[in-house]
Amino acid sequence: LTNRYRVFSMTKVSVIIPTHNRAELLKTAIRSVCEQTYSDWEAIIIDDHSSDQTSEIVHAFQDDRIKYLQNHGKSGPSTSRNLGISAAIGNYIAFLDDDDEWLPCKLEKQLAILDKSPASVCGIYSNRIKIDKHSGNTISAHLNADTLRGNLLYQLMLKNPIATPTLVVRKSCLDEVGCFDENMSYMEDRDLWIRLALRWDFEYIDEALVKVFMHGNEHLSRDLLGQTQGRAILLNRYQDLLSKNRKKWAGLHVCQGAQYCQLGDMKQGRSNLFKGITIYPGYWLAYLHFFASLLGANIYNRIRSTFKTVSN
Repeated sequence: LTNRYRVFSMTKVSVIIPTHNRAELLKTAIRSVCEQTYSDWEAIIIDDHSSDQTSEIVHAFQDDRIKYLQNHGKSGPSTSRNLGISAAIGNYIAFLDDDDEWLPCKLEKQLAILDKSPASVCGIYSNRIKIDKHSGNTISAHLNADTLRGNLLYQLMLKNPIATPTLVVRKSCLDEVGCFDENMSYMEDRDLWIRLALRWDFEYIDEALVKVFMHGNEHLSRDLLGQTQGRAILLNRYQDLLSKNRKKWAGLHVCQGAQYCQLGDMKQGRSNLFKGITIYPGYWLAYLHFFASLLGANIYNRIRSTFKTVSN
């Protein structure tokens, strides 16, 4: 294995796997790529400042299709994924997180459709199985979204149905719209999908082809704060586009307000909820969350846990 691996022959799919101090989990992720029924791939592992045995784990596979890069720059999955994409030689780019797994037929089934799709389609994603990492129990195998294929622009504005490890995208499309925003720590994937959706459609396979492992509530507060920061960027960046569909625009503010309230910032939460009401007065969930927020953080969160009415 070497960092100097560009060759003249083209590989069909480049699999981008960023990792940070998850050597044992990474081993399972890489193995799930090696076990694909479709074999024309390269896997690019980007080591994001790991201090464990990541390098040894990667090199132990002794497969020329597996490449190892080190991210010596800014830390974070966006920077690492972009580094991998820039080194990729495949026509298609696929993504896998270091703690998730692909089912063996994933690439074969997706490429069978994507290869036959018109140029108006930028990529294809699939359903996924969410699994609790600690218990092994299945959390969800149902993808809840209004629109799953075709033009996903307004669907993405309200809720992101595309889990990053499920997507295979044409590299030529990424070359045109750019890669992940390295200044975003959360929702950077959603931002990229929106930029793609502004120009192309998506295909979808209604079959779970990826195991996505959830790690419980151990980072819940940090994740919620990151989501509010990421959503704030989306609300600002795509305000002109959102204003064309006032209900979905209001829905994003309601999600934002509800999560601020969940974090205990009731003042900022009510500000976003009121903004949602102003944009679309008929959004009744905004009123529910607004009045619940007046009862204080503890009571609000009790009500919210009972009536999970707002999704991300």
